[in-house]
Amino acid sequence: MYSKHSIVGIYCETPLHTGSGQAIGAVDLPIQREKTTGWPTIQASGLKGSFRDAYEKYEGENTESIFGTEHSGDQAGAISIGDARILLFPVRSSVAPFLWVTCPAILRKLKRDGRIIEKSYEWNVPDVEDENYLGQVNAQRIIFEDLQLSNIGEVGKEILDTLKSLLPSDDFYNSSKLVDYLCIISDKSFSMLIETATEIHARIQLTDQKTSNNLWYQELVPSDTVFYTVVYMMDERKSNDKKKADDLMKSLKDILCEYIQIGGDETLGRGWSRLIWQEVE
Repeated sequence: MYSKHSIVGIYCETPLHTGSGQAIGAVDLPIQREKTTGWPTIQASGLKGSFRDAYEKYEGENTESIFGTEHSGDQAGAISIGDARILLFPVRSSVAPFLWVTCPAILRKLKRDGRIIEKSYEWNVPDVEDENYLGQVNAQRIIFEDLQLSNIGEVGKEILDTLKSLLPSDDFYNSSKLVDYLCIISDKSFSMLIETATEIHARIQLTDQKTSNNLWYQELVPSDTVFYTVVYMMDERKSNDKKKADDLMKSLKDILCEYIQIGGDETLGRGWSRLIWQEVE
C-alpha cells in the first residue's frame, strides 16, 4: 500500500516535446494530448523514465528500490507516478507578454486528484461563461490570441495560494506575481487556446551538398507552461530488510529537488523543467 504521496508541479523552463507517435494533419510530430479533452499531457511511462534517469545520474543507491530493476519481473519499484496534467498555460495577451490561463475543468481535476490522496482543497470551483474571465489583471477586457474576454471578478485567495504552491518560489519566477498573471477562463475558451497557442517549429535535414533532404513540422509545449502530477511511494518490495516509504520519498525529493529533462530533443535544449514538491501527509 502506498503510504507517502506528493503532488509535484512541473514548470517548463524550455519548450517541451513529448511525442504522440502519430502525425495529425500538417504536423508530423504532435505533442501528447488527452484523448477526451485534447489538452497537453505527459504520459506516466515517459515521466517515470525521466525521473529514473535523473535520479540515477545523481544518486544511484536507491534506484532499484524506488524504480525497480530494469529487467522485467525481477523486482517492481516502490514508486507510482501518474500522468502529468496541464495546470497553467501561458498565452500572449494585449496587456502583458503572457498571462497564465486555466479553467474550471482543470481546477476540478486538481481537487479530485487531491481527494484520492486525502489532500483537501477548501475552495469552490468558479463558473465562467465563454465570453468572460476571472482575474486581478488591471483591464476590463483582454485579447488572448483571437479571443476577446471581459472581466467579471477576481480569483479567490485560496485558489491563488494552491496554484502558487505548485510554482517555484524564487524571486526571478512569477509565482509572487501570480495574482497579476492568472486568468480563469471557460473550458471552451481554454480548449480553443490550447489548440492554437502551442508552438509549431519547422525543421529540416540537409544533405552533404547542403540541399534539403527532409522537412518536417514539430509541435512544442511553450516554456512557462505548468503541469502537475501525483507521486506515490510504498515500502520497498522485498521480503526482508525493506527500505521504508518515508526514506525512499525523501531520497527522491532530495535528489530531484530542482531540474529535470523531460521528453525528446535534449540536445536542442528541449524539456528542461523545474520540479516543485508539495508534500501530502
